[in-house]
Amino acid sequence: MSEAYDEDPHEGGCLCGEIRYRLKRRPTDVGHCHCSMCQRSSGALFVTWATVPLTEFELLQGDPATYRSSPNAKRLHCGDCGTQLFFHVDEERRIDVTVATLDEPDRVEAVRNIWVDTRRAAAKGFDRDLPDYVDEGPEPDGP
Repeated sequence: MSEAYDEDPHEGGCLCGEIRYRLKRRPTDVGHCHCSMCQRSSGALFVTWATVPLTEFELLQGDPATYRSSPNAKRLHCGDCGTQLFFHVDEERRIDVTVATLDEPDRVEAVRNIWVDTRRAAAKGFDRDLPDYVDEGPEPDGP
């Protein structure tokens, strides 16, 4: 049985519907990641991630496949359709969720660009009103 959620939960899933998840509330830490690993793993210029505490994340259905993209972090995706869903650094109490896999991705808004040293030229004019960081930058003020 699921626990009670606040008034703004978010659900999402992969392209084929095999994997479903829920965020217990609207994420406030949302950033466009321009690192070369995100570019390679997604085939896109950048990936927009919503970071939430693990206590606010619930896997509802399915069993994501895991790819260890670095010695201390893994990327989780659907083993059937290949949708990249989550990123988790070992020992951290938070998880990153790809915003495009949310059922209603327009309900969240990016607050920064991260890992901009490897930003592609085609993405340089995108969201220039947001602060840029050569790393993850400081965590935004949460709720």
